[in-house]
Amino acid sequence: MSPAFEIPADSRLFTGHFPGRPILPGIAHLALALSGAALREVQSLKLRRPAGPGDTLDLLAGDPDSGGLVRFELRRGEEPVSQGVVRLAPADWNEASVEDWPEPVLDLLGDFPPVELLIPHGPPARLVSGVVEATAEGIVCRAEVPRDHPLVEGGSAPCFLGIEAAAQAAAVLEALGRRAAPGPRIGYLVGIRDARFEVPRLPAGLPFRATVRLHGSAPPLSIYQVTLEGAGGPVLAATISTYILAE
Repeated sequence: MSPAFEIPADSRLFTGHFPGRPILPGIAHLALALSGAALREVQSLKLRRPAGPGDTLDLLAGDPDSGGLVRFELRRGEEPVSQGVVRLAPADWNEASVEDWPEPVLDLLGDFPPVELLIPHGPPARLVSGVVEATAEGIVCRAEVPRDHPLVEGGSAPCFLGIEAAAQAAAVLEALGRRAAPGPRIGYLVGIRDARFEVPRLPAGLPFRATVRLHGSAPPLSIYQVTLEGAGGPVLAATISTYILAE
């Protein structure tokens, strides 16, 4: 029998994502599918439909193959919500503790509007804390996992939460480049490809850098190449797709 997940209407995963229009974050689909397993790679993830408060999602997942690959699908009744192919981390993958991370060197932030004026995310869902530099084709943001984020456990969160930070940085880039109707606009993370994680978890409360480069755009859909780097070195690299809602 397939596991079923009822998403409580008062789940903290909806807090700040988004105020007045709660949507289950895209990375929460990975959290449901993995059930606590460490993740080394996301070969592909397609987010087909938003999930909201009170939804019940059924998980259909195969057993890992010899290389740790797992295929999964989340469904709402007969309706597919998301599907993906991920690679689980080997049991001997080194899990560095929070204490092993050196103190970060804080970036000097550029002269940009506060991120809360550019994206609709509220605390604790908002991971991007400021813009370091930006051009028409790319952006570097400072980000941080809040200590009260619902995916934080024991002082750290799964590394795939960094993809949400990258998606928020992409939303900041989109907002900065929008001449008409500037300001926050709700968007979705709709796809992840070729994501590889260099560490199992992200320490809460320590800044890291999210670098996003526009790879292709046919509005409202955009594709970005993203990298994250912490004080200890690379965190992840991936290609993501986002969909921005029209006003």
